[in-house]
Amino acid sequence: MDSFSGSAGTGSFSRLDSNQIVTLPVPLQWLSSDVSDSQRTYGNTVNELERSESDLSVELSPPGETDVLVCYGMCEKHPKTSTNECPQNLGRHLRVAGPRIADHHQITALEAKCDGRLSRTTPFLVDLESSEHFTSSNPITRGIISSHRGQMLQGLLDEKTLQLYTLCTVIVGSAPKRADFGALTSCTLEITVFGPWELVASIGLWFEEYDVFLQDPRTCHLDVKYCNPHKLASGDLETCPTLFEVTSREVGLGYMQEVTARPDLLDLLNGQNDLEEAPTSSVIQAHLYKHQRQALKFMQQRETGWALEKDTHDIWEISDSTQGRCFINRVSNTHREDPPQQFSGGIIADPMGLGKTLTMIALAASDLDHQNADPTDLSFGHDSKPMVQATLIIVPQPLLGTWEEQLRDHVKTNGLRFCRHHGRSRLNTLSDIIARNVVLTTYHTLSADWQASNGRGDHIVFSVKCRRLVLDEAHIVRNLKARMARAICDLDAVSRWAVTGTPIQNSLNDLAALLKVTRAFPYDEPRNCDRDISRLWKSGEDEEAVKRLKRVARCLVLRRAKHTIDLPPRHDQLCTVEFTPEEQALYDTIHQQTIRRIDDALQHEYEISTSGVFVNVLQQLESMRLVCDLGLHYQSRHEKKSSHETLDWSAVAQETFNTQREMETMICSQCTSALDLTGTYMDDISQEAPLFPQCLKYACPNCARRLRSAKQKMVCGHTPRCPVAPVSIFDTALEETPGHLASSPEKEPTEPPSKVKGLIDDLQSQPSDVKRTDPNVRVMLLTLSCGAMGLTLTEASRAYLMEPHWNPTFEEQALAHIHRIGQTRPVTTVRFYVQDSFEKRVMEVQESKKNLAGVLLSGHDGGQADDSLGALQRLRALL
Repeated sequence: MDSFSGSAGTGSFSRLDSNQIVTLPVPLQWLSSDVSDSQRTYGNTVNELERSESDLSVELSPPGETDVLVCYGMCEKHPKTSTNECPQNLGRHLRVAGPRIADHHQITALEAKCDGRLSRTTPFLVDLESSEHFTSSNPITRGIISSHRGQMLQGLLDEKTLQLYTLCTVIVGSAPKRADFGALTSCTLEITVFGPWELVASIGLWFEEYDVFLQDPRTCHLDVKYCNPHKLASGDLETCPTLFEVTSREVGLGYMQEVTARPDLLDLLNGQNDLEEAPTSSVIQAHLYKHQRQALKFMQQRETGWALEKDTHDIWEISDSTQGRCFINRVSNTHREDPPQQFSGGIIADPMGLGKTLTMIALAASDLDHQNADPTDLSFGHDSKPMVQATLIIVPQPLLGTWEEQLRDHVKTNGLRFCRHHGRSRLNTLSDIIARNVVLTTYHTLSADWQASNGRGDHIVFSVKCRRLVLDEAHIVRNLKARMARAICDLDAVSRWAVTGTPIQNSLNDLAALLKVTRAFPYDEPRNCDRDISRLWKSGEDEEAVKRLKRVARCLVLRRAKHTIDLPPRHDQLCTVEFTPEEQALYDTIHQQTIRRIDDALQHEYEISTSGVFVNVLQQLESMRLVCDLGLHYQSRHEKKSSHETLDWSAVAQETFNTQREMETMICSQCTSALDLTGTYMDDISQEAPLFPQCLKYACPNCARRLRSAKQKMVCGHTPRCPVAPVSIFDTALEETPGHLASSPEKEPTEPPSKVKGLIDDLQSQPSDVKRTDPNVRVMLLTLSCGAMGLTLTEASRAYLMEPHWNPTFEEQALAHIHRIGQTRPVTTVRFYVQDSFEKRVMEVQESKKNLAGVLLSGHDGGQADDSLGALQRLRALL
């Protein structure tokens, strides 16, 4: 797989000649059948310069210098021979001002010779030692410069106010037939000159004396203003473009900006770096990395219960005094006389790509080495359920085959007896479970089994006590009021493990839900998390709140930074795309219509929730998003829609629901349970459809089922009642092409959307001499939600996210499946966004979700989500 990219909610994979993955939004997937044609039709002549991440990385100029240091251009020679007398000293000449030359011509680079044994065909940086010689350390080489430009070069070198960046390109086919030691090959030098803004005019005159005219550089060495004296239209520094903008346009792209890696919010949970390593069971034939063996040791220790009387610190601690024994909660510093409820398990929250699946298999295999140990020695309640030695592993349905493959690949034959509890392979008797070491099932299978017994847990998997319960992709069960979460809470096991790379996505409630399903007393009740941590932050005791959160994490959560393992580097870039004038006009029209609609509603104080204004605004917002993706193709591929007043609500409910759901967490108006994008990886045909009225209140599947069973209608609180329509919460609904797409547009624009053009140009500029598994595959499309699941995409090394998603964690989940164990090449991610569009505001929302304050303060408190005035004002702020 060669490329990956993702978009808000949906996307695609595109594979060309280099190892890249391209994810396109659903609106762009119509291009999937003819991307190759698009390349031939729309692809510009692409600069062959390879942007080597080691040699040609962009260097930001120091603060305070950007207002004086500028780039004059790239130094090359004019083909004519000058008859003018050349100045002997550049420093003296710089003090003379004169007219500027506007005319310029295409010219060839400076000629030179370098080591004939060089096989590198891409440009590399060299140092000018003098006007005659240059050197390079990567690759190691020396070279000779043609003498007829020696005087000009020496003048540049003598002037201390200038900075010179020189690229050397070996001329293909010029190497001697025998690359003997000392043999030389032809090459060219491109010198980019930087210096003070005040000397722009004088620099232009200096080069004119040598009949040299400065050209547009091909590479951005310093991101400063580009002020070419031979091309300047005015003398205003502020109107000059940046060098990065110029070099990006050279290959048909927008402004490409390197993104500095910022600390991950979840780094707050990092700890346990000093763990011992546990030996691996003899039935495991795969090699476990050091961090995996340390994780195995952590889990084995946690499965012994609270460390009450040990030197290691835990949540609970015994304190003996003359007044007796008490148990201290070291998070809240409170005490109790009765022993705390025993706990075995925890949360494995290593970032995606660190091999958590193999680690959990190794934990299950470790039971074989301790078959004489009795896990019932721990006091986990008193019930009559029979104890079984099986580890029950619950996974999303698409990952069921992946787990089976991992078990077959990493465990010796018959080392672990495993089976499915799914579909026609369901287990029905106690003997079926007793005969297995590992049972694999899915979240929805258990949910259906639980529902079939009317919540009594009569099915066999609810009637036994397993040795261990493992929840893979555990963030799926964060909605504790959902049937799925309630079913999992009813499962009984000695040890309970939640495995997820994203234990916190939107708020601390996410972590509280994981503590609930793992039964980590006292934080198995979410209100205790709020009492001991979140409320402290809200009351201004932020340092104590963070300290307590870290204490909980260190005791119960295992998360190590991704640099724990030696992975190739990852480079993140933002690519600013500019609309064409025609695209900008289309976007501005929709944008202004939306603003007028909101302002009119706010000014005249409509009954916003029932007037349809909010629905119309969401539709307009979706239209702006589609214009960012499709450009002028939006008009040709979308039929004219009637106004919201005359449309049947059932025809637009799903699309409106999808838009609102991508923007924020949906709160059920009946039971206050939460729904976001991460809980719907798989379809469950038995799931009741949620209800969604035109006032944008929401009834979750459980409440919708209760209403239907009671033969009641959803009460929205308005008179008359708002129209109500059933909607789907599953990925298939998010990935469907909107129903108003025209099937056969009458007139297609002749140019691709600006985003697609930038994507194609960048793909074509990548090296083509790379391995491809299937050279016949040119393009593959993949949704972002699919990419965020348990796929291994290490064959890709370049990822494109075609539009920003409201939830940055959703994007990171997809990218982590490229940059993970098994990746052998540097990874580059490119995020596209349209300049001066609402996509920029989406990125600002992303940043707010990465802040600790947002995590500790956000989340609903059981109240109804604001679906009218406040929400409309927030949308207005986005625009």
